[in-house]
Parts: sequence; C-alpha cells; structure tokens
Amino acid sequence: MKAVFLCTLLFSTLFAQQAHSAPNPVKGEALFKQCTSCHAIGEGAAHTVGPTLNHVFGRIAGKADGYTIYSDAMRAKGEDEELLWDEKSLYIFLAGPARYIPGTTMGFAGLRKEQELKDLLAYLINFSPAYEPESSTVVSADAIAATTLPVLKADDEEEAPTFDEDYLANAEAITSGGELWAKQCRHCHGNSAYPGKAPKLKPARYKPEFVFNRVTDGFRKMPAWKSVFTLDERKAIVAYVLSRQFSP
Repeated sequence: MKAVFLCTLLFSTLFAQQAHSAPNPVKGEALFKQCTSCHAIGEGAAHTVGPTLNHVFGRIAGKADGYTIYSDAMRAKGEDEELLWDEKSLYIFLAGPARYIPGTTMGFAGLRKEQELKDLLAYLINFSPAYEPESSTVVSADAIAATTLPVLKADDEEEAPTFDEDYLANAEAITSGGELWAKQCRHCHGNSAYPGKAPKLKPARYKPEFVFNRVTDGFRKMPAWKSVFTLDERKAIVAYVLSRQFSP
C-alpha cells in the first residue's frame, strides 16, 4: 500500500513539473501578434497607439522616452510609486492590466495562462538587451545606447486579394470578421466603431480595397495589422466592416 502511495506521489510530482514547460520565446513571438495593433518592437520601431516595448525591462512605468500620452494612472505608478518593469511586475500587469493599474488606457484584457505569460516575457526580454535578467534594476540611457536591438524578419510579399459581391455577402466571413473585430479592433475603434480612441469609421464611403489596405498597412498612428491577422482574417474583417451588421 505504501509503495502504491509513493508511486502515485512520484507520478503526480513528475506531471506537475511537466505541466508548465520552460519559457518558449518562439511561442512568445506568436503571442506578441496580439500586441502589435498598439505596440511596436525591434530595431527602428516607433511609438504608435502605445509606446514601443524596446527596453521595457528596467524601465520605470510611464517613462518611455518620447511617448507622451500615458494615462494619469500609469504616470502615477511611475512618478509616485516608482514602479519598475521587471519579470514580476510585467507578469502581473500582462495577466490583468486593468486590475494591476486601475485607470490604464490599455485595452488588452490580459493573458490567462501562466505558460503564455512566461513565453511572452521570454520573447520581450530579447528587446531589452541592456537589462540583466532577474536584476530588477533601472537601466540607464547610456547602457541602452551601447546595445543593439534584434532585427525582425521581413514579412513575405503577398498578392492583393480581390473582393466580389458573393464574398462580401458571405455570412461565414462576416461572422468571422465580427469576432476578430470584437477581439482586437474595438480596443481603439469601440464596439461599433464609435466611440473609441480612433476616429469614427464611415464604411458606406469605403471600397473593399481601401479597408483591406488600411488593415494591412496601417495609417498614421494606426499600426499595420499584417503581422496580427492572416490574409483570410483580414479579408473577413473587410467583409464585416462593409456588412449591415457593422453599424458605427
């Protein structure tokens, strides 16, 4: 009986150890696609809706150089509490931004799985080369200037799609596009395109190619979504935006 108990205990322990594998930056890169509608990263990245996440490890909250539209809540976290972004604080924040910093304008609801959080952080830390892992120390501007950021892979060229009436009226495409809109686009455009952080949309004036190009390549502060959604997903968003179900 004792032997059976010990075997069961050993199996449970081994299973628990394997339940969460080591952080995987490759999987983290895939998860980061959810972030690219607001954040850029890598050599040459610039602030968009949100600040660039280059050198975020070792940075005081609300202090990205050149980014000026932080929420009051985020500024207070940095100025009053001197919150430092490190492995622990980023983990907690990305698990629930609004819970950790009430009043933040970050619309992302957060990642629910521990493994996903670890994978995403394992990817992001590559873009903070001046930060010493687990050090929880502020990184100076001089240290940042002495480092080189990773260069992201260039996207493959794709052929521009064509849109006919049958596709634009396809119920499956419209439903899929609506789900994608609800998941990602309404963070800035609002639930029905207005009100939100971005301008009100006027789909009655748009041609399918115009909407597709905006979604794919971005415009002004709106980032390119090519790395966020596949070709078919972007086509579905076009079908939804131009459908009767979409009412700004």
